[in-house]
Amino acid sequence: MQNISPTFDPWEAYLDQVEHGRLVLSNVEVTTTKLCNMRCEHCAVGYMLDQKEEPEVPLELLIQRLDEIEHLRAFSITGGEPMLSMKSVRNYVVPLLRYAKERGARTQINSNLTLPLSRYHLITPYLDVLHISHNWGTDADFLEGGFAMMDRKPSEEARLKMLQTMKDNARALTAEGVIVSAETMINKRTIPHLKEIHEEIVSLGCQRHEVHPMYPADWASALESASLADTRQAIHDLLDVRDENVWMLFGTLPFYACSDLPEDRALLKRLHETKNVTVRNDPDGRSRLNTNIFDGQIIVTDFGDELGTLGTVYDTSFQEAYNAWTNSQLNATLSCHCPAVKCLGPNALVKQAYYPTIDFQSRKATSF
Repeated sequence: MQNISPTFDPWEAYLDQVEHGRLVLSNVEVTTTKLCNMRCEHCAVGYMLDQKEEPEVPLELLIQRLDEIEHLRAFSITGGEPMLSMKSVRNYVVPLLRYAKERGARTQINSNLTLPLSRYHLITPYLDVLHISHNWGTDADFLEGGFAMMDRKPSEEARLKMLQTMKDNARALTAEGVIVSAETMINKRTIPHLKEIHEEIVSLGCQRHEVHPMYPADWASALESASLADTRQAIHDLLDVRDENVWMLFGTLPFYACSDLPEDRALLKRLHETKNVTVRNDPDGRSRLNTNIFDGQIIVTDFGDELGTLGTVYDTSFQEAYNAWTNSQLNATLSCHCPAVKCLGPNALVKQAYYPTIDFQSRKATSF
């Protein structure tokens, strides 16, 4: 099986264009819990979090729906904190990861990595990527930002212990060969600390540093996004100081090669030419759909239902939902393709945030 690397990212939607000559449904993400032991200020699903679980979609039905997908290349689990409830780990997380792995799909789980290491060893036999968030330039950032939306916070000592556990687990798992990919959001809090954040991610042994601008969605809607100019400069500054031996993956960038602005083209050209740097087309709505084990709604993003539901797993197959989204009026404003730069256009959040009046269908990019 091909190794995951800058030359092969199974979550890259453009692989479908290469393999099938068109976009297909090849990627599914499942939310398996509403529980979390943190309440991060940047969390996009904070309004979904709860103190208890609700009745679940039967595992057998989820697997039946996944079986119906012809080209399943990538599969992810998210939350909440998917590893917090051992009941959920036993009944959903492990069986779903095992199913996807045995089917030949690449697997990922999103976790804050603050739980006992032994818990993660339950899933590592079936796991390709362990995805964590790392937005902490200082310990104080973790203490404040990681619990910003929690009414009754753990003691400072307990929070610092969680931070240390995350670091110890990252070092242990990467030493065991697990790919730990640390994601940093570009926003007003992180921009002054991007160099320090990157250096710590490297020190933890993480094989990949993901960098995504933060967009206002759900719980994080009150957190101030950086301007396009500040985001552009932050990326240049990060490229100036990064460790070129560590894969840096940029996602949901608000910059496109069809732009009339030379500074946008210059940034993308630099990203294209820099060693061990990739820019991922957003999979949501292109190759990926999302669902959950609670009401089984099928949606385009994991940020809730801003774009509306496409049905539920009880009454709709993933392919039917994908067809409905593909034929929707909103998707028609987003669905574009510039082969010269392998770009599939903006996702809905980026377009709504920065380009509400731009018709991407009428623009065309040339190669760098």
